[in-house]
Amino acid sequence: MNEKKQKIITTSIDLFAEKGFYTTSIQEITEKSKVSKGAFYLHFHSKDELMLEIFKFYYNLMKENIENAFDQQLSHKENFVKQVEVQFYEILKHKSFITTQLKEQAITLNKDLYEFVRIKEFETQKWYKETLIAIYGKEVEPYVIDAGILCEGMKGRYFQVLIHADLDIDIPELASFIVDCLDDIIVGLLAKNKKPILTEEKMAPIFPEIREPEQMLKNEVVNELLEMQRLLNEYELEEKMIIELQGVIDFLITEVKKSDSKEFVIQGLLANFKGIDQFDKYRTSIAEKLDIRLL
Repeated sequence: MNEKKQKIITTSIDLFAEKGFYTTSIQEITEKSKVSKGAFYLHFHSKDELMLEIFKFYYNLMKENIENAFDQQLSHKENFVKQVEVQFYEILKHKSFITTQLKEQAITLNKDLYEFVRIKEFETQKWYKETLIAIYGKEVEPYVIDAGILCEGMKGRYFQVLIHADLDIDIPELASFIVDCLDDIIVGLLAKNKKPILTEEKMAPIFPEIREPEQMLKNEVVNELLEMQRLLNEYELEEKMIIELQGVIDFLITEVKKSDSKEFVIQGLLANFKGIDQFDKYRTSIAEKLDIRLL
């Protein structure tokens, strides 16, 4: 992400937290970001799209930091504690972002943002399943949904307290405390052989289309293609090439969305970006997600 785009994002989230999403104008965003309106619209088509990009920016940052916290030398439970620590540090570091989520209803009116958040909720559910099975074994599988919700509930309440009050709390100690509490709950459930309240089967209707791995991957690919489209104007390419590549991306998006998309068509279209260093990571990522070989 280039410097101007990141500046607009970080400035906007502070303004939204302070004034509210609806009462903050694009004029205010550009003035405080020290960019022109033209530069704003080069990166974002609207304030709604900006809000979506803000969520992507912070969720991806959180995900990257959580993944980087994993240490092969530690046990799965110790890594769980470290990853919960990271979540608290990131929340406290980006209070403005959380404040905006708590005070705004913009998410419910923005279809793309709503879908993005649902995908992240589903990914969180999967993360709990993988993490808890790694710690407790397959016997915990019936309880992974309930345990994940209970853990999110504990973290969420502490998040709110720490955001709204300036308290001297030891974050590593808090993370360990929460994981220990969850451990007591899970050990008790396993010992008593309690019937779970929520199962993956019961949760399936909440994520009907997201639960399809192929559809999830296609949605991610489309998002990457849209990001490529936005980046085209940021790189020093000839205008003719930019127009041609924008057309290629349009064709790619159409083809990827098809239920019977053709591998050879996608291969051929992606080949247009071969040799353009700025798009190498996108070509590779898309090929991996769609399980196709790059030409």
